[in-house]
Amino acid sequence: MNQNRAFNRNKTSRRNFVLGTSATALSLATLNQSSVFAASSSALDLAEKKRPELIGLLDQLVSIRSQTGESAEVAQKLVSDYLNDLPYRIDQSKDRPSQYQNHPEYMPPNPPSDGPFVNIVGWPEQTNRSTCAIFSHIDTHVVEDGWITDPYEPILKNNRMYGLGTADDKGGVAAMLVAAKVLSEKGGPLPVVMSLHGKGGGSRGSLPIFERIKNSNNNIKAVLYAHPAETGRGLEDIKNAVLGLLDIEMKVEGWRGPQMEIGSIDSSAWNEGGDAIAASMEFFDHLKGGILSDIEVNLGKMLGGDRIGSVPDQVTANIRLKFTGKHNWSDLLRKIQAEAQAFTKTLSTESNQYKIIVSAKGYRTNPGEADWGGKESHILRESIANITGQEPKSYPNHYAGDIRYPIRLLGVPAYGIGSLGGNFYGPNEWVDVDDLVRLTAVLIDTVEGWT
Repeated sequence: MNQNRAFNRNKTSRRNFVLGTSATALSLATLNQSSVFAASSSALDLAEKKRPELIGLLDQLVSIRSQTGESAEVAQKLVSDYLNDLPYRIDQSKDRPSQYQNHPEYMPPNPPSDGPFVNIVGWPEQTNRSTCAIFSHIDTHVVEDGWITDPYEPILKNNRMYGLGTADDKGGVAAMLVAAKVLSEKGGPLPVVMSLHGKGGGSRGSLPIFERIKNSNNNIKAVLYAHPAETGRGLEDIKNAVLGLLDIEMKVEGWRGPQMEIGSIDSSAWNEGGDAIAASMEFFDHLKGGILSDIEVNLGKMLGGDRIGSVPDQVTANIRLKFTGKHNWSDLLRKIQAEAQAFTKTLSTESNQYKIIVSAKGYRTNPGEADWGGKESHILRESIANITGQEPKSYPNHYAGDIRYPIRLLGVPAYGIGSLGGNFYGPNEWVDVDDLVRLTAVLIDTVEGWT
């Protein structure tokens, strides 16, 4: 830690960092160099003093089971109790994803379940005209085979804490809470803090919470998601954008010609049949050359036909679409379905009709992006650079990321950052404790810069 502090004192100033990365940030160039270093150093020192509390809080959180698809009521009580000791008003809700199934941002949760799920939002008792928010998710992955230790008994070894949810995302919950405590002790503006259900698409927590906030008189101007990029590189990566994704299942029905020999399917003439595989591939190419021309398209799986001697009269294809910008999954699905109806008419005959049925199966999520060159981005990036000694990079390749909810529903910039960790979605999950302290410092420094 001392080496990091020494390095921070020799880092380029916030002023130089801003000027060197974007001409749009010239308005920030007047920031005082010495005050920037003092703020960053102070944040890291304050976070370091809270290290024992941070580790102890994470230890408690990990020891409480809150797997994805479960209510997490007990774990959320720990969060609520912690915030009750701070100047926060606590809103606790019990949310059911089925209530939002017609919402344009809805994605069915995986695994399927309808709760209710306990979500916690802490509102500062005293708010400024504008504020910011930090959120993280309380639910963890399931316990899979291969754990060397008890996943609910955290173990600290070689500066790594092992346990279910240490990296994804109870480490983020702990850092968020401790950062809020430091900020309250300093007497400055406090962020809104949210402990939500975020795994499996966010429909258990992030969607209902941000939808309600959208319809309230809130003063949130920017949002931090205390969750590491799935790359495992910790604060080196910032998620400032997420891709849109739509998984579709396409079923094509054709026909077989009349049998020329009694009881012999293979006696049907091939040229009198409607080849479902050929028709599906023709429609697939038609989509790629037309309404999906600016979208990444992947034909991931195709099952068709039941025998080598006959025309395949049925086929099922699974296709994934990745997209950005103006597109959304519901409009894309409707366009593809309409195109399918029109396309079948060009292939069918008076006596035989093709049928193409397209439905959403799996992921369905819309894109979102916060400006990498915007003011909030620069403040976050310079906080990370000053505290870690390394300028972060944009990681825009994730999909179904929960930063899309504040971006799309609140219309504010949102960024995802987190600690160095490993074994996401598997056994022996871990988080780097030093990096968790640095994450806490970044949260403190960024909130002060944003407010």
